[in-house]
Amino acid sequence: LEGKGRETASQEPLTFQCRLISNFFSPSWTENLGSGWLGDVETHKWDMEAGSVIFLWPWARGHLRTEQWKRLQSTIKTFLTSFTRDVQDFAKVFRLDCPFVIQIRVSYSQRFPVSFFQVAFQGTDFLSFQGDLWKPAPGSESTSQNISRILNQDEGTRLMLQSLLNHTLPQFLDGLLDTGRRDIERQVRPDIWLSSSSSPTSGQLKLLCHVSGFYPKTVRVTWIKNGQEQPGIQTSDLLPNSDGTWWLQVTLNLEAGKATNLACRVEHSSLGGQDLIRYWAKSSTWPLALGFSAVIIVVVLLVFGVIWWKNQHRSYEGIL
Repeated sequence: LEGKGRETASQEPLTFQCRLISNFFSPSWTENLGSGWLGDVETHKWDMEAGSVIFLWPWARGHLRTEQWKRLQSTIKTFLTSFTRDVQDFAKVFRLDCPFVIQIRVSYSQRFPVSFFQVAFQGTDFLSFQGDLWKPAPGSESTSQNISRILNQDEGTRLMLQSLLNHTLPQFLDGLLDTGRRDIERQVRPDIWLSSSSSPTSGQLKLLCHVSGFYPKTVRVTWIKNGQEQPGIQTSDLLPNSDGTWWLQVTLNLEAGKATNLACRVEHSSLGGQDLIRYWAKSSTWPLALGFSAVIIVVVLLVFGVIWWKNQHRSYEGIL
């Protein structure tokens, strides 16, 4: 799952992404959901009502001053207004029926010093801004080609995008990496525990390995037996915890009598190259444990019974 996770977070070049999901419910009703992400950490949200950026971390301003942020927010607000109006106009001209969804992703990575501006329509690549021109996605329909040609006539918007992609975004990423380095490069060890469920009718046993509280996101979790990885595992989606760490579970289905020597292995950068392994107890452990507990309970009851009988016997001797 996302590689083996043995590299530290600082060794992996980070990408900053601005994501926009625009829901066009009707010709007059649009919802724009914007967010900013540094790697897998959400750093910003767009407040559609106030027309401003919400900072989700104290360091999310980077090195931009207040006046710079005000200008940037004004630019974003102007772009969203123009974008919404243009899409509504295109929907009329090209007979695009509502509702539909448009997704925009703007990204810049340390690894590739080039910014990307990509647009998807209903989940499919539609067009992108490359260099100083809009270009239709490879294999796209004529609608994408026609819209690209129209957008390229707006020189003012193209110049604005060039400035944002080539100057503002790279500088902003450098500032974020500087101000947020402590949180970005933190290493949090995972917690691991095992559980199971069985089916008496089919004789099948389901083993679950729960891994939680780790950061960064990259992790590898497997079931092993005598050091060999077991096939047929099912891995859940990675889900965020409230503290910014992550959680997932990995399931293995097998016959009830074949769980001997099974273990869950976790590989994560916070472990310093040492895998975290948790062994599954043998099937006979539970009956033995229950039997041992029952013996202890019986012994305790017998002891209390003897004490009670002696006390009662003494009281009767006093009466007689």
